Amino acid sequence: MSTTAAPPTVSFVVIAYNEEANIADCLESLRAQAAGCDAEFIVVDDASTDATRAVARDFAGREPRARLVEMPVNGGRGAARRAGVEASRGDYVAFVDADIVLPPHWLGTTLACLGDGADACGGVAVPDGDVTYLSNRFRLRPRPVAPTAAVTGNNGLFRRSVFERVQFAARKRSGEDVDIVHRMGAAGMRATTLPDLLVDHREAKGFVRSVRWLFESGVGASAQLREQRRLRTPDVAFAGAVAAVLAAAGLAVTGRVPARTAPVLPLAYVAVTAGAHLWTRFDVRATPARSAAAWACNGALIAGYYAGRLRGLAGTGGGR
Repeated sequence: MSTTAAPPTVSFVVIAYNEEANIADCLESLRAQAAGCDAEFIVVDDASTDATRAVARDFAGREPRARLVEMPVNGGRGAARRAGVEASRGDYVAFVDADIVLPPHWLGTTLACLGDGADACGGVAVPDGDVTYLSNRFRLRPRPVAPTAAVTGNNGLFRRSVFERVQFAARKRSGEDVDIVHRMGAAGMRATTLPDLLVDHREAKGFVRSVRWLFESGVGASAQLREQRRLRTPDVAFAGAVAAVLAAAGLAVTGRVPARTAPVLPLAYVAVTAGAHLWTRFDVRATPARSAAAWACNGALIAGYYAGRLRGLAGTGGGR
């Protein structure tokens, strides 16, 4: 007579795309979490073009509780997370991005939070995802910053029952975490951030990839505003950028300023918001010279985000 094995208590799901440099440390930190509980480890490789799959296979060869889910084509974060949920069997599902290393007490802390009545909870990634390039390139001292969503995809523990009522939107290439937290709230479920639970964010994107990421995030953020009708701080900042562009155009058209100098106004706005953004995410006073260089670089990143917001006004997508 055959018997069916009981499902593990916790399913750790790692979604990864070209994360060969970071995923091994991430997986080892997950295995350390599971020392005192039943667990499984699921890596969803989103059609990586580097050695990510090979690293995941090596881990699975040494860890019998690990499995690799291979996406046939790159579908984005929403599709990868949904595949992870479908492959998981645990009473709790922990999502951890491949560039995150968890502290030893992460699972115990998040389980206690769910025991107090939350349906999902997570910690704060340091440095914040929008500025990891600046942190790495200029060796700045990051500040913990509350995430955009109450639980972000980079580290979060969910009750299994959450996915019986709502699901990650497979069509969203990014911003799937913001979207599902919104869906949870609409369904009467509670997600919460644990501000003292800090996780190590080891993202290693270069400058071009960072600009592209901010552009895609901007596209998705405009889509999110259309879908949720909820105004956030980034929306206010973008509205200011639009106002600066319109004001500059108006001044040039009416002849109040020469057309060649009109762009100074929106460029000044980008510089101010880039500086404010940097100030909230780093201890700039500790490294003034490097912070000044990072400020100039952040202007290009912020401009990429605003350009994405403009693109997203007419397009579709999912993002932050």
